[in-house]
Parts: sequence; structure tokens; C-alpha cells
Amino acid sequence: MTLPPVIRVFFAIDLSESIKEKLGSFISILKKKSRSYGIRWAKPENLHITLQFLPEVKMEHLPVLNEKVRAEINEAAKISNLALGSLHLFPSPYRPRVIVLDIIPQDELVILSGRIGEGIKAANYEIENRPFRAHLTLGRIKQPQEMNLSFLSECKAPEVEKIDVSEIVLFRSEPQPEGSKYTVMEKITLN
Repeated sequence: MTLPPVIRVFFAIDLSESIKEKLGSFISILKKKSRSYGIRWAKPENLHITLQFLPEVKMEHLPVLNEKVRAEINEAAKISNLALGSLHLFPSPYRPRVIVLDIIPQDELVILSGRIGEGIKAANYEIENRPFRAHLTLGRIKQPQEMNLSFLSECKAPEVEKIDVSEIVLFRSEPQPEGSKYTVMEKITLN
């Protein structure tokens, strides 16, 4: 497969198949309760926790990017016992664009995201300036001003097993009409 000269990528925590399956069932419930086509729901196989996103990376820079990020997180320890929190609207309930589940605790992921960001900067790419807040995207709201999102207050996130993070995955993101396609480009093991 020949890749284009510039691609979209993100560093993320992938989830186990059992968690994706449970969240897929939860998304189906949300979809039915929403009674709307105004939300593009995440496909269960695409569920992940993004740590850093890069909208444009030159293919020729990918090896250096991986090397710099790997060097920054080389000393990072595995993270145990992450849990899914409650449903929220991003960036706020007053300007909702995305339906998410919080990830708890945040502290270790903020540090890990920062270390990945340092590796990205060392590879001469910019990172977002906004403070990092770990979350799991369930759906993107197409027309927020026209949406009635009151159904979300009736829904409680499913109980899923704790998430143990032993590796960070670099995914390629290919936007497509039916939703983005994600391909694993690299896996970086944590100590």
C-alpha cells in the first residue's frame, strides 16, 4: 500500500475488544434514544483515548516522530486502573460538539500526553495549546443548535473493566464519508 506524502495521525490508548463491545452496545442505546440523524456515532472498532493529534505529518518524518516520542515516553511506567467516568458534552453543555465519557483519574494521562507532546515538538511539529483532558468520544454533533440532547440525562455509562495501559498506539486517520478509518502505524510499549 502506497501512502500519500502527508497523513493525519494521532497517538492514543487502544481499548480491549470487550470494552469496545460493551461501549458499542451503549452507543446503540444512545442512538435509539437520540431519535436523530444529527449525531455521527463512533464505530465500536474505532473507540480509543486520544493523547495527541497531528492533522498533517509528512510521511518522510514519521520515523523521526516515532523515535522522538519513544525517547520521551521511554521512562513512562504502565498505567493501571483507568476507569470510564460519566457522560459529558465537549467543549461545554452550552456549545456541545462532542458526546464523551470522562476518563478517571486524569493526572497520569495529562503527564503522558505532555511527554508525547514533547516528543512531537522535538520532531519539529506543533501541538495543541489547549489543556489536555482525557476523554472517550462516543459521538460528534453535526448541528448542535438544532439538537435536543436531553436524552443524555437518562443514560448511565456501562460498567466496564479497568483499563491497563501498557502501550501507546500511533494511528493513521483517514477521513471518509461514513466516518474516519483508523490504521495502526506503530506501537510503543511502556515500561
